[in-house]
Order: sequence, then C-alpha cells, then structure tokens
Amino acid sequence: MHCVSTTERGLHAASSTPALRTGLSTFHAYGVASSFRPKRKIANNYNTIIYNNRIMRKLSFLIVSLFLMSHFLFSQENGVVSYTITSSWYKMYAACEYLPKADRERNAYVWGAGRDGWDTKAELKFNANEYRYENKIEEDMQRWRKDPDYIIYRDLANNETFDVMSLLNKEYVVQDSIQCQNWKIRNDIKEIAGRICMNAYCYDSLKMKEVIAWFALDLPISIGPENYCGLPGMILEVNEANGAVVYTATSILFSDEKIEIEKPVVKKKRKVIDVAEYNNIVSKYINECKKMQRPYFSWGGGIPF
Repeated sequence: MHCVSTTERGLHAASSTPALRTGLSTFHAYGVASSFRPKRKIANNYNTIIYNNRIMRKLSFLIVSLFLMSHFLFSQENGVVSYTITSSWYKMYAACEYLPKADRERNAYVWGAGRDGWDTKAELKFNANEYRYENKIEEDMQRWRKDPDYIIYRDLANNETFDVMSLLNKEYVVQDSIQCQNWKIRNDIKEIAGRICMNAYCYDSLKMKEVIAWFALDLPISIGPENYCGLPGMILEVNEANGAVVYTATSILFSDEKIEIEKPVVKKKRKVIDVAEYNNIVSKYINECKKMQRPYFSWGGGIPF
C-alpha cells in the first residue's frame, strides 16, 4: 500500500486543474517541487559534477593533442633531405636500346656490372611554400671540380618552376607551371631513412626510361629529388632504368622554424625557356644521337641522363 502525503495529493489535484497548470510548470522549473525529494537531487548533482569533470578532462586532452599535432605538422613543413646519387655507366649505356647490341656488349665487358658505379650528393631544402634541390660538391673535390649550376626550384604557393640547368654547354632557366609525372601507385613496401615507403611507377617517354619512386606514407608532402613530384608523400628514393641512376634519401632533418629558401637568379648568360622548349631541345638532341648511334649523355657537353 502506497501512502501519499497531503502535499503530493494537493499537487496532483492542482495539476488536473487547467487554470493552475502554467503555475505548476513554473513551480517545477524552479525546483520547488523537487525540494520534496532531497536525496534524488543530491544524487543528480553528484552525477552532474562527475560528468562535467570527465568532459573537462576530455576537452583538455583534445586541446593538448591539437597543439602537439599542429606543432608536429609545422615542423614537417620545414626541413632538409640529404640524398646519395649512385650512378652506373654500364647500366646507363645498357638503357640506350637504340645503340648497337655489339657496342652495348663491349661496354659491358669493359666496365662490368658493379665495377663502374660512383656516388654524388644532393640536398633538398623545403618549407610550406617552396623547395630547392641541388647537387652538393664535397669539400675535397671543390679545388679541382666545378660543375655548372644545377638547381631545381619550385614555388608551390604560385605553382611555378624556376629550374637552372646546363644543356649542350648552354645555361637555361626553365620557368613554367609545375608539371608532375603520371604515376601508377603499386603495393610494395620498404623502409628508407627510417620511413615506411610505398612505390610507384612511371615511364619517361622523353628519355625512354622506366622510373620507380618510393614515397613516405607518413610525410604527406608532394616533393622529391630532381623534378619528381606528384605522389601523396615525400619521395625518398628514385630508381631510373633499373639502377642506372638511383637517388636515395640518407637523412631527413626537420626544423621547428621556417627555413628560408633562396630563389635562383637569372644571369645574363642564362636563357629563360618553358618546359615545351626544354623538351624540344632534349628530344632534338636525342634524335641526333640516335642517328649517330651514340649515347645522349656524356661526361661533358651532353644532357643529364
């Protein structure tokens, strides 16, 4: 048997009277009626405090996480990548399929696989808006060796190239919009410079060579050595023509501060051309080399492999 207090009976009776419903709504809204159940109110207040504390802890964790993430992402936007470039004269020569078979076999006999390789160094500096890639000459080689300027510069903010290079003993500046390769992403995985990388394939129809690139899955920056770009991660290795030339990242140093990058200057002896003109110069020279049955690359005066 449930006992109902006089007060509760009065409230029930009042709620059934239309004229008093509005007043009772206000009565309940201000918590007057709930004062008749003090234990339930204390429990509800306690649960509310616990819930609010949990919300505050989650918010604090989220704020700290966002701060650390933004700091990490900013540091990934500024850095320096060092590359080792391993070249093989034997494999470069073998990649020129238009050369007579006898010449390629003789070259293989003279040089021999694995006995003709040499290494050079290169460096890629980058920030959120631009990057610059160039060869680095060792200090002990600077006394006697002076290569022509070779700089790959990309203005990402304005989608512009400004590359400095030497073709056939003439210096050029290639200024145009950024044009990346048409990649086909594959499923192979390997580690390069401490990063897990996936590979992609493209074919260079201008210089007739296959290219395999490896890009870092955790570095979503679409840049790389030479003029390679357009993959969903930083390119840490490029293998041209089955090992004829291999660019491999050896270290990646990130900076908490913005790295200032110098844009190359246009000197009087440098002619400004666009990508179409550059391709035309290279294509015309390669066709001449085909007719003369000689490699288009050489130690002096040719074009890069």
